[in-house]
Amino acid sequence: MLIMKKITFLAITFSIFFSAQLLTVNKAEAGVTCKYDFFGNYVCRETGFNSFGSGNSSTTKRDFFGNDVTTFKNGYGQSTGTMTCKTDFFGNYVCN
Repeated sequence: MLIMKKITFLAITFSIFFSAQLLTVNKAEAGVTCKYDFFGNYVCRETGFNSFGSGNSSTTKRDFFGNDVTTFKNGYGQSTGTMTCKTDFFGNYVCN
């Protein structure tokens, strides 16, 4: 009888835990979608609705020297900055 109660308790506990896992969100939704465009550039766009700054984006492309150059734009298409990154001699990804 005691073994049956333990088995039933474990089954109920497992069911509750499994149900909780199904109901909770398992990934973060940051409101950004990223994809490669026709030219091979990695383009990210803001997808969340926001009255200020809606439509922000970034585009990353590789230059002649192998550096990743990222350009940021606001929702009006105006460039707001550029960042250049590269992998150094030690394998670190360094941005300036």
